[in-house]
Amino acid sequence: MAVWNLASLTELFASDPAALGDVDVTIPPEGDVIRVTLKERGHLDVFVAAGGDQVLASVMLAPAASVPRREAFERLVLKTHKLVPLSTFGISIINGEEWYELFGSLSAHSPAEIVVEEVAVLAANAEDAAHLIEEWKNGEIAE
Repeated sequence: MAVWNLASLTELFASDPAALGDVDVTIPPEGDVIRVTLKERGHLDVFVAAGGDQVLASVMLAPAASVPRREAFERLVLKTHKLVPLSTFGISIINGEEWYELFGSLSAHSPAEIVVEEVAVLAANAEDAAHLIEEWKNGEIAE
């Protein structure tokens, strides 16, 4: 099997795989990722990159500065992240600002259906993570 690259990933997601529903696929100006917008999930943006032996899919959740009691929140995330299948929490810098993200990676040799499944699972997990962040902000989750 060939290794995934941005062109082949763009083609895969533009073919509207049923598992993702209606999507838009674009290449942001940076050009090193593709943006897969899942319309049926509130226009959720999943960024997908391919390089070397892996494909990485990522969803930006919230600016870290918007989350109160960050140290306690990050401790909670580290304690519970094993409950989030196929996804990992992280912090990325976007325009000089830290953002919480959820990401997953898989082999660049994975079959198309596995790549699509990764993005579908990541999207579902990102929705759950966004709810977790909102509940944390609202004080609905104890430290």
